[in-house]
Parts: sequence; C-alpha cells; structure tokens
Amino acid sequence: MSQAKAPAKPNEPRGVVARYALILETVAASSLGLSLTEIMRGTGLSSGTTHRLLNALLEVGYLTDQGGRKIYRIGPRLIRLFHLANSPTTVSLLVQPVLQGLVARFGETAFIAKLSGEQVESVASAVPENYSQSHVQPGRIMPINAAASAKAIFAFQAEPVIAKALAAPLVKYTERTVVDPAKLRHNLEEVRAQGYAMCADELDPGVLSYACPIHLAGAGVLYSIGIVALSRRLMAFEEADVIAALSNAARLTSTRLRGELKFSDAGEPPS
Repeated sequence: MSQAKAPAKPNEPRGVVARYALILETVAASSLGLSLTEIMRGTGLSSGTTHRLLNALLEVGYLTDQGGRKIYRIGPRLIRLFHLANSPTTVSLLVQPVLQGLVARFGETAFIAKLSGEQVESVASAVPENYSQSHVQPGRIMPINAAASAKAIFAFQAEPVIAKALAAPLVKYTERTVVDPAKLRHNLEEVRAQGYAMCADELDPGVLSYACPIHLAGAGVLYSIGIVALSRRLMAFEEADVIAALSNAARLTSTRLRGELKFSDAGEPPS
C-alpha cells in the first residue's frame, strides 16, 4: 500500500510551479539579493524545498548566486526574457529623450532597433521637425547583411543565433550589399572589435548609417541605437564624433531600459 504524502504546510503554495514563482517574486523584490535563510523567511517554504528549487533555478539561469557567494538574485536568462518582452511602445517611451538628443545634435533621423526572434527590427525613431523623409520606420526589418543596426546586434549574439541568421536567404539590396556568409562573419568580428557598425549604400542607395550596440547588464545585446541620413549630409560630420555620440547614447539608453527592471544590475557584466 502506497504511503500518503505529507500535507503541505499551511503557508506553502500548492504545486511546484507556484513555489518557483513565489521564490522568483521574493528574490526580485530585493535589489541587493537574498540569502537562503531570507528566502525561506520570505516564502514560508521549508529548507529542503527552498534549496532544491533554488538549485533548479540556478541551473537554468533564472537566478544567480553571485559567483558562489550564496546571495541569490535574478539571473541573466530571466532578465533577457523580461527585456525581450518589452513592447515597442514601452521602448519608444523610454528612449525618446535619448533619440531626441541625437536629432538635436546632428539634425538627422535617430532610431532604436531590437532583436525580435531571429530578426532585427526598428522599434523607435525620432526625426527632425519639417523632415521630408525618414529612412527608418518602426517595424522595418533590418537585415543582418546590410543594416548597421542589425550588424551591431548580431555581432554580440551566440554562435547558434548568428548561424541561423546567416542560413536564411541573403538579399542583395545594392551593388555594395554583402551576401557571402564567410565575409559577413568577418564583418561581424570587426563590429565586435571596434564597437560599432556602419552601412554605406548597402541597404538603400545613397544612404549612410552608423549604429552602436546597447549592452544590458545580465541580458547582453538586444538593442542597437543608430543614426541614418543621406550620405552627403552625414559625411559632413567627423565619423569619430558620430560614434562618440552614439556610444554615449547607447549607455544612456541602457540606463533607461534598466530603470524599468530594478533588479537588472544583478546579472553578469555586459558581454
């Protein structure tokens, strides 16, 4: 005859998923992290249950233990999921001040692109007043082989993500578009080394753009920030000045995006 299971404690949630959720909610509420004892106190779970669930959450990256110091905080994988779930509207509201700053400085279109599944798409933009044409509209897909914004993101992704993107058909948009996967890999290595990407007549003829990756603590690179204009106009500025402005804008944007997730500094340093 099978032995009956011991009844759950009155303050313990029923079901393993509910217990996982309770631990995550408890840890997320603390910006400094919690010890095993503090998690037990906050959740009402027993020592054995808490320890077992914590180990499982550590294994999948939903929690981190601060390099083995046994102070538990929200982990990089969960932080990445939260950022991926941000809607374009949310992102646009958070980053508009930064984009407007770039527009004021250069008088050209500034934009944010985001990794969405296996593609990069524009999710927010700002244009100068009385501007007759914008080369980047929210929702536009930015190809890995032609757009600076896509290169700036894919250069910092894991190898399986890059391989999948390069396995898709690569369209030749202009005479300068690169469609050779080996050459594209080399280009992405250069982007990773120099910290920015450029698109010169590769997507739209006569159009130049620059983009910098946005490093999010614990989430890696999911966004890039860029500026785009007719080549003859953007080339009036020193390239170093444009890159310096974009790098600073990327840092500001990272701070604004992190501000929505108070615990996001808990993750690993930017890759």
